[in-house]
Amino acid sequence: MSQEIPIIMLSGMAADERLFAPQLARFPTMRVQPWIEPLPGESLRGYAARLAHLADPGQPCLVGGASFGGIVALEMVSHLRALGCVLIGSIRSPTELPWKWRTAWPLACLGPDRLGMVARVGAWLGNGLLSGGTVRRLRRLSQPEAAFIRWAMCAMIRWRPRAHKQVPVFQIHGAGDRTLPVSFTRPDVIVPSGGHALTLFSAEVVNAYLADVIRQVTAKPQI
Repeated sequence: MSQEIPIIMLSGMAADERLFAPQLARFPTMRVQPWIEPLPGESLRGYAARLAHLADPGQPCLVGGASFGGIVALEMVSHLRALGCVLIGSIRSPTELPWKWRTAWPLACLGPDRLGMVARVGAWLGNGLLSGGTVRRLRRLSQPEAAFIRWAMCAMIRWRPRAHKQVPVFQIHGAGDRTLPVSFTRPDVIVPSGGHALTLFSAEVVNAYLADVIRQVTAKPQI
């Protein structure tokens, strides 16, 4: 059973299946669910329900994700026969977001399109006042191809988790994660040398953790 359980993974908001290259090579039943285009005004909860319908393997499975993907995975478990949810460099609730995200609530309320306009104006006004890196990030955020990232940022800040069915959550986090600092959350395993991209740069540790999670969830009798 441990070698047969479907594993559905979700990447970060600006990533794709390449983020899980070491895991895809190790676990033959793993697949990375591609992101789909959000509907106008769609909440994270509604998006996760639609994505779960597409990803559903029709049997008990393990679902998880890295960073933003872990957040969406948490919302998907209610729509799947999930044996567990794995968070890799991710968080369990919006209270675990760093302060710079939580204070961005007014921007999130603008919505993705207006956020793009604000980013465009900010890049123009900030030229010469802000750091070059900040201006470049604002310019990228304002581009049409960044529409999903703008939606994901707004959805994450406005995230209000529902009461989920009892599904065990397994969490691994890097001690050096600067995007979602470990001090804001309570992971089961902390990787001392790990950053935010654990799946790539701490691949052996993540693979061993996933193998242990699979053993745990498949050791329990299935209903």
